[in-house]
Amino acid sequence: MARKDEDEFDEDELFLYATEEQPSRTRRTRRIERYEEAKTARELALKDKELELERAKKEGEQALKANELAVKEKELDLERARKESAEALPSQQDSSPTPAASNTPLSSLNAQVPKWTEEEPEAWLEEVKVLFDNFNTTESERALVLTKHVEGKAKAALHSLEQSQRGDMAAVHEVIAKAYEITSEKWRQQF
Repeated sequence: MARKDEDEFDEDELFLYATEEQPSRTRRTRRIERYEEAKTARELALKDKELELERAKKEGEQALKANELAVKEKELDLERARKESAEALPSQQDSSPTPAASNTPLSSLNAQVPKWTEEEPEAWLEEVKVLFDNFNTTESERALVLTKHVEGKAKAALHSLEQSQRGDMAAVHEVIAKAYEITSEKWRQQF
């Protein structure tokens, strides 16, 4: 029988050597692949969160800009009303013998009154008070404007007043206050 060199392997030995090393390499390779997949998944999740935060930031900025524009529009409307009031004041003072008379026609004031809101009657009343002050209205004019612009519970409550009482600010005040449970202290602060 021929003698084998030490460096030579027969087929059986080579097969055993190859099969011993193979499983550990495969497990190691699989672990590396799983690690890489997990790492990639974490990176993708992080990028998704960053994109989501960026979108939310942009939406917040857009909402803020929209609110700022709405505030500027209201300020411009009030400024226009003040200018109209100031322009009408000198011309009407010359022609008006009584100082208690309104400086601006009620039609101009009615055009400036914002839409009535049932949800926030106190805020609406506060806005209207600013207009009344700008237009220098009398108590009876204020009552007439309020009567014309309110809706819902306030309008229903005003129907209980007689026609002669609808020009009386105290009567109009009392009816609206009862309808919305506004205390007299709150009303005094506003009017």
